[in-house]
Amino acid sequence: MSLKRHRTPFFMGVLAGTVYGLWAVYANWGHPLPHVARAASAQFALSFCSTSFLTLAIELVLRRSRSTPNLVFAATGPHAAMVALFMTVHWLSGTPNILKTITPSASIGLLFCIAYVLKRSRGPQEAPAPAPAVDARGFVEPPAHKVAPGS
Repeated sequence: MSLKRHRTPFFMGVLAGTVYGLWAVYANWGHPLPHVARAASAQFALSFCSTSFLTLAIELVLRRSRSTPNLVFAATGPHAAMVALFMTVHWLSGTPNILKTITPSASIGLLFCIAYVLKRSRGPQEAPAPAPAVDARGFVEPPAHKVAPGS
């Protein structure tokens, strides 16, 4: 994988964590500051991690097949698991208004999952990587390197 493929989910995670962490501050503003800080911290961490997890989980499901039931599962299954995790973590951290805190990220997250699956379902499927060459002794041959002319 290239560095660019890792950079995009990271920045998307930071953006999602910041937006939804600030939403958690707003949703819990009337409560004591330690509760607000815990809710915001939990929501930032969850939103950051969920961005990467959802993308990875969708990709793994889509690698199995692109049948209609599998597409529906790819769009809803990882998201349902993520919402259950969000509710549990907020409950454990003592967030006063759990549903109000997670509703925006859960709703927008579901739209993200559906849009991502629709986009990926129309794109070309990735071909599996070729098996590495094995010599007579059972050792894997290193890939051939091309030498630039004049080197």
